[in-house]
Amino acid sequence: MHLDIIIPAHNEQHRIDTTLRDYRRCCDDDVRFVVAMDDCTDETAAVVDHHRRVDERVEAVTYPRLGKGGVVSETIRHADADYIAFVDADGATPPDELVRLVETCETAGTDVAIASRYHPASVLPAHRRRSRRLTSWAFATAVRRMFGLPYFDTQCGAKVIRRDAAERITPLLSSRDFVFDVDLLSTARTLGYTVAEVPTVWIDQDGSRLSTGRDSLRMAASLALLWARNRVVPVRLPSAEVVALPADATRAGSGRAA
Repeated sequence: MHLDIIIPAHNEQHRIDTTLRDYRRCCDDDVRFVVAMDDCTDETAAVVDHHRRVDERVEAVTYPRLGKGGVVSETIRHADADYIAFVDADGATPPDELVRLVETCETAGTDVAIASRYHPASVLPAHRRRSRRLTSWAFATAVRRMFGLPYFDTQCGAKVIRRDAAERITPLLSSRDFVFDVDLLSTARTLGYTVAEVPTVWIDQDGSRLSTGRDSLRMAASLALLWARNRVVPVRLPSAEVVALPADATRAGSGRAA
């Protein structure tokens, strides 16, 4: 089993080094680490290049400013592993937790596995600010009501997807910013792919660039735009596939928003 781990990074010189060290140490030789640099203007490239020189599993791809969803989508197009994962550059998701997502896909036969911070069995050692918790709750509630998604946490940065599913889903995505994850999961569900929501250990990291006020408005606007776009140009299955699909092809773990 081969795995490509995509790490989107925008000016992550202070955090990408630790993340790459941890993942390189914990993952075996069948794993490739692809750092998707999103218009980095700091020393991120130099840090990644150091890891690339000492570990052939590390690769770097440079993009103009595309946003997290944009660089992940573009990098997926060039992935050739059995499974494709993406994880945030801050290291909030420990390597063992990402490996658990891959194992879920393999053992349960699911097409997509997503880490969930709000599952009752999840562990969040670091305290999150009340404003961040309220924003996350409001966003998750809006996603469930607007898109009919049953997941309690669409935004956790750790996800794994089978390559054949990724190749089919990615060309249909239109979002490149904060709501990329919602777009991906909504499209996967529409196409009949199975999704498992898995409890995780998630360690909130300092240095987040998200502004509770400003970015909350941007996320709300992006969510509304995606909803409107899906109403005007919905993702549809070819008629030949509709007959073959089960009534409910999606599985999700139970949980609660926090």
